[in-house]
Amino acid sequence: MHISVQGKFLLAKFPLTSENMQLFTNLPGFRKWVGRHVAFSPTGANIEYVKKNWASADWDNDAEIFLEQYSDVVKSATNTRNFTTPATDDFMFKTKPYEHQRQSFYLSRDKANFGLFMEQGTGKTKVAIDTAAYLYSKSRINCLVIVAPNGVHNQWLDKQLPDHMPDWCIHESIHYYSGMNKSHETKFNALIAKKEILKVFAFNIESFVSKKSKEYLEKILLSHETLLVVDESSRIKTPGANRTKVLTKLGKLAKYKRILTGTPVTKGVEDLYAQFTFLDPYILGYDSFYTFKANYCITREYEGRRWIVGYRNTDELIHSIKGHSFRVLKSECLDLPPKIYQRHKYELSKEQKRLYTSLKEEFIAELDGEEVSVPETITRMLRLQQVACGWFPDKKEVKPIEENNPRLKALSDVLSTIDQKTIIWCRFRADIMAIHNMLKDSCVLYYGSVSNEQRATNIKLFQENPKVKYFVGHAQAGGLGLNLTAAQYAVYYSNSFDLEMRLQSEDRCHRIGTTGNVTYIDIEANNTLDTYIIKALRKKKSLADMVNEDPKCSFLGDEDDG
Repeated sequence: MHISVQGKFLLAKFPLTSENMQLFTNLPGFRKWVGRHVAFSPTGANIEYVKKNWASADWDNDAEIFLEQYSDVVKSATNTRNFTTPATDDFMFKTKPYEHQRQSFYLSRDKANFGLFMEQGTGKTKVAIDTAAYLYSKSRINCLVIVAPNGVHNQWLDKQLPDHMPDWCIHESIHYYSGMNKSHETKFNALIAKKEILKVFAFNIESFVSKKSKEYLEKILLSHETLLVVDESSRIKTPGANRTKVLTKLGKLAKYKRILTGTPVTKGVEDLYAQFTFLDPYILGYDSFYTFKANYCITREYEGRRWIVGYRNTDELIHSIKGHSFRVLKSECLDLPPKIYQRHKYELSKEQKRLYTSLKEEFIAELDGEEVSVPETITRMLRLQQVACGWFPDKKEVKPIEENNPRLKALSDVLSTIDQKTIIWCRFRADIMAIHNMLKDSCVLYYGSVSNEQRATNIKLFQENPKVKYFVGHAQAGGLGLNLTAAQYAVYYSNSFDLEMRLQSEDRCHRIGTTGNVTYIDIEANNTLDTYIIKALRKKKSLADMVNEDPKCSFLGDEDDG
């Protein structure tokens, strides 16, 4: 059999036997018949399939390039699986690494593309910074670009770089923000043009909706030898999302790439496709999300859509990931105290039960002449949770169902048994305001409307001021990039279905610097959506643990869901 290049495909010319015809029909990736020959995408899965079934195939010079690229990826994966951490250091760290940080640094530092799947609080940011310094010292890069969630990208420059970048590595840094004033834009362009230092640029991942941010990133990547780091890479897990497309396309210009996350899988194995495609399409071997899903996901059609209902070939997928990533949990590498999970259950009031039942069974509810109709399932779940939290979802804004909110009483009961600093996470802003009204000056707030300056002040007050006992916030605003190790308790006043936000928010107080047990308490109204959400989070965590090869844990408690 002879394999050549035809456009963007590989073209296989082979003896027309029934066996060959059947084998090519079963190619795992895209293929099409061109006369009596087969043109197929030069993906890892297809190349591996051809090598396995036609080991003696003749590849012409142009086709050989694709074979060599795939062979390099396979070789890198083999080296990863067989790697042994050196006994002594040949790199001058600024801050002494933990052993798991040494291992991940030496394992990944020379690799073009790699995933640091290190659980929150284990120091993956330090490993990335050490890697940048190492590559700069070897004259392999002159630029580090960080793409991270809003707020976290600033912390890289304000906190992480000063803490971990070696003093011998001369560097300057600046962040990009939408609507930069002329002065900041002048500084940004001046740093791009600067020579003979390591230049560090930080982008907010949400900024890539704007044309200007894309142009700046492309300008930097075209003019520099760059290490491109995507922090919290599960933010690019959706293949069709604009920021995923932008970073995947522009990422091809980067010499080195890293993805960082403690939760690479939050919903299912489908989360992995876009993250690894950004790194290198050869790793998973597919250039199409649809062919990837066909191999690893079991789907069923329901109401005109195909839904993922299960998974297959996960051993094969895990093997592929293992060769190009490093996974570690706090329980495996740090002397951190264990997490303790509890639930505090309570009953809704009679009026809440009436409204809740009406919404659930009749999709309609009334209160004081006001009416809300919620036929859509997702909206109905949101409204049900609002009612369980003590709010009637009016057309303009939520309002209290009654003066005495049973959920606030449940929180008060929980806090009365705690004599230590406590974080209280909420889903709704109305909850935050009600809790603030109850706790007064003993709490600080952290949610969307709080300015960045006030947020920093509130974190400091909670961490250092003994009079500030409570940190009340929205997990989506505060679940990333915060160090709240003063807390030994975290109360979930209300949860969402977002596993990533749950895990991220949990680890704000369970990380390096934690000195005691951390207890997580979920407030749960009996016979409501609360139980369903906790059950859904536990199910997602079980799947994520399987794919990430993490040990089973008592996530959200071991008790029956009822």
